[in-house]
Amino acid sequence: MIWWLRIRVLPFAAISLLAVMVLGGMSSSVVLPVPVLTGSVSFPLPVALALPMIPAWFLVHGQGRSDAAAERVACRAIRRWDGGAIIAFAALAMTIGLVESKVLDWYSGIAMGRNFLGYLGLALVIRRVAGPAAATIGVSVFPFACASFGIGVGGRPDFWAWPLHASGSLVALTTVAVLFAAGLLQVGKTRAGAST
Repeated sequence: MIWWLRIRVLPFAAISLLAVMVLGGMSSSVVLPVPVLTGSVSFPLPVALALPMIPAWFLVHGQGRSDAAAERVACRAIRRWDGGAIIAFAALAMTIGLVESKVLDWYSGIAMGRNFLGYLGLALVIRRVAGPAAATIGVSVFPFACASFGIGVGGRPDFWAWPLHASGSLVALTTVAVLFAAGLLQVGKTRAGAST
């Protein structure tokens, strides 16, 4: 029964990923003023850079809904299915981002694809440590924490505030790659301290 919930969540995650990437690319100038606690009065957080957290929520929601003990002895290779779905969604997000950037000339496309990978990696790591509800909350709060605490001298984002970096930032790309790889390694593992 739980396995089917995972499959049913995938179409919602795919639709939300496509919608977020298209709507975010079309509205890349829409910003949300977030108070900065370490400098100027506010930081204009581009909504397009925060939107990719939504499909990450769906994927983590679908992944965190089963009995870990039952899945460890299941005949299906659940870790492979989850890992394959995550890699497929990552490839889809980056492909859409590249098409938006190169074909449609929407500069935020690559950054949105990168941020999707980062939010998903962050959610998977938090899910492993604190559970799926904390993962959703943590990913929801993270871009606002970046905007409030991660703006350095001259209004430039600190290295750890990767959602705010420009599309071509090597620092952000490296940070997201490490975070996504760490999250991918957590797929199928039970939460620390959870009963199995």
